[in-house]
Parts: sequence; structure tokens; C-alpha cells
Amino acid sequence: MIVLLFGRPGSGKYTIGRLVAEETGYRLLHNHAIVDLVTAVFPFGSEPFIELRETLWLTVVDAAIRAGQSVILTFAPESTVTDAFIPALVSRGNLRLIELRCSPQALERRMTEDSRKQFGKLQSVELYRELDAAGVFDRPVMPKADLVIDTEAMSAGEAATLIARFVTGPASSTMSVE
Repeated sequence: MIVLLFGRPGSGKYTIGRLVAEETGYRLLHNHAIVDLVTAVFPFGSEPFIELRETLWLTVVDAAIRAGQSVILTFAPESTVTDAFIPALVSRGNLRLIELRCSPQALERRMTEDSRKQFGKLQSVELYRELDAAGVFDRPVMPKADLVIDTEAMSAGEAATLIARFVTGPASSTMSVE
């Protein structure tokens, strides 16, 4: 099983992903594990960065599939991700798409929290607003999520428990918890 937790910066992907991993025994590959590795060599958004980041994401997913290991990936759609990446991930099969959402006010409030410093995450509300206005978070276009969760409507623990039950339970179609 591959679980893709996706949403805008500040939506709770890492926090909830870590808790889902604890509840399910799945491994967590958070976005910055790959981003930080690749930016150690190539500037963010450069052609070599984009190519290597996507190669690493897919290589880890393929290795997990071969090993029979379920993995949770956290992912923030943004314009340096190619349009080919999501279809390539979907083509691996057994993928559950979980979207995390919250209000713009909550995103901006969370953006400045100290916990975001640990992985060098975006912390500037002004830069976030500039990037958002430029449409940076509108690509790649994401397929319809299997589960949508409003992270303001429940605690991170409640969201994680819901996701854990959803991904380990019998196959279902789609669900929205907002």
C-alpha cells in the first residue's frame, strides 16, 4: 500500500503522517527527506533537482513495493513537480490519495510555527502569499482524493486514526471529512 498524504504547506502532512505511521506500522517518507537530500547538491527547482527528486521518490516507492512494505509519502503539490510524476505514481497501483485541507487563515497561522524549522519548511507568510498568487500550488493537477480531511475540524490524532482505519480497512470508494 502506498499512501500519498497531500496538501498545501501547513496543512498537517508531516504531523499526521507521523501519527498514521505509528498507528499502521507503515513507513513514513516525508517530502523534506527527499527535498533536503537533493538540495544538498542541486538548487531547489533546477532541472537536475526536479529530475533527481522524482527519480528518488519513485525509486523508494518501487523498492517498498518489491519489499512488501507499505509507505506513506507526504507531498505538497507545487509547480516544480512535473505533470508526469503523479501518473507515474498512480501507475504503481495500490495507491490511496489522502488530501489534507484547512482554511487559508489556519495555513498562515501554522506557517510560522517553530516545528516547521526542523526540516527547513516554508515559514514566511509573505512568500507563501506570493507563491500562491503566482499559482505555484496549482500544479500538478491532483486526481480526486480517496479521502479528504479538514485538519481544522479534528485533532491530528483524530485525523490519523481516521486515515489509519481508512487505509487498513476494506477497500472503499471515496470519503470526505470536512
